[in-house]
Amino acid sequence: MKRTAFLAGSKCYRRFATLVLIGANAFVLEAMPSTAPKYGGVMRVQMQVRMETIDPRQWPSAPMLVVVAERVDSLVFDRLVRFDEYGALQPALAVSWEHDAKSKRWQFVLRKGVKFSDGAPLTPEAAALALQQLLGNSFDVSATSDSVVILADHSVPDLPTTIASGRYLIFHTADDGSLLGSGPFRVTEWPAASAPAKIILTANESCWAGRPFVDKIELTMGVDVQQQANAIAFGQADVVELPASEVRRAAQRGVRTVSSDPVELYALQIDTTRSAVQDVRLRQAISLAIDRASIADVILQRQAVVAGSLLPNWISGYAHLFPIVADLPRAKDLLTATGREVSHPAPLVLIYDSGDEQAHAVADRVAVNLKEAGITVQVAAQQAAGKSVAADIRLLRRHISVPDPGMALADLSNSFGESTAILETLEQIYAAEHAPIDALRIIPLVHVSESFGLGPHVRDWMAPRWGGWRLEDVWLGPAQPTAGAAQ
Repeated sequence: MKRTAFLAGSKCYRRFATLVLIGANAFVLEAMPSTAPKYGGVMRVQMQVRMETIDPRQWPSAPMLVVVAERVDSLVFDRLVRFDEYGALQPALAVSWEHDAKSKRWQFVLRKGVKFSDGAPLTPEAAALALQQLLGNSFDVSATSDSVVILADHSVPDLPTTIASGRYLIFHTADDGSLLGSGPFRVTEWPAASAPAKIILTANESCWAGRPFVDKIELTMGVDVQQQANAIAFGQADVVELPASEVRRAAQRGVRTVSSDPVELYALQIDTTRSAVQDVRLRQAISLAIDRASIADVILQRQAVVAGSLLPNWISGYAHLFPIVADLPRAKDLLTATGREVSHPAPLVLIYDSGDEQAHAVADRVAVNLKEAGITVQVAAQQAAGKSVAADIRLLRRHISVPDPGMALADLSNSFGESTAILETLEQIYAAEHAPIDALRIIPLVHVSESFGLGPHVRDWMAPRWGGWRLEDVWLGPAQPTAGAAQ
């Protein structure tokens, strides 16, 4: 089956309909090709991170590696359920699901006729085997004639939400040990450890949602952001990642740029177990001294919005209720009350992830702001290879990869070490989000959009509003004039 722009039941059709419903006019025009989509061609994609595997059983723990794994694995594998543009659950490999009164037993009825990319049928047994390896011993996964049954030893009312993201992808192990999925592409070349980091993904002709438009994707990994910016500007790539600091510059060079809603959170995490930052007045002074607007507008080149909350407003709807206050005189008064100006303590240590130049720039600006209030800060990179730097403050960069507020807050909180269950009501979510902020353990700074640069041949780029890509629905056409930023 071929993928067409208006094929009922295909991924492409569902997203097109959604975009029209939410539609800003320019966005709708982007979704409606002036000519019929064409099959064929090789799409050249570059990214900064190098993946070691697409195996969902070896899911990464580092938050930014999780973002890349989600992005790449979605080209090869499918899930039982997925999120639509509004954050609602929709069928994918499962067409329906139900649970018992205690939400301990879930049954997912599988879509008929689905095949893995090697032609093997997707059976309930195959799906159950994959999920059992991913869900772990707290779950018993079995198969019936047409369904996968998941039995938990505790109530899991949010199970469908949980398996709609993350590692819970359905895979099949081939005779040679390679992993295959039912998604739009299959891996036909994976680089050796010493080889150039290029993955070749070839169209899955039997994909249940329709064949992707391009024949192949050449995905080159380990390309730094400046090399990517040059590659897209000089026609050496079709899709590249653009950090916030490069978006405006790329547009000025004639590159078409696309950006998501704000999906990355920058925040400070203060280690309140360390004596240097246990005084709540000092933590208040830190929060009040930071000029979030300069971070959003100058460092991140207006590709970010100031944040007082963990979740962006487009997800929660209540972010505007969190105050965002910059008050340097008040910060100085609080600092005076702590007695630090008299005792002259050692500088606070602020760390950021090593290798993340954008985070480095944000950390430096925070240090400048704090120095203006009289707080001396030493900025250092978090060391690689698992070696930690003793730090009073950590700059966190976290991607929000799901549009469900309860799931998104749980993911963020758990990544901070603030264990939070997936909550059901907005009132519960709001209260849970307030707790670490009110205690000044977490100080939100900005929410940043995710951006890509697109070559002149790329057509019908319609990514989820929470970032990522859907390369299966992109096609390559004749070069078209560029006008900088695209909606």
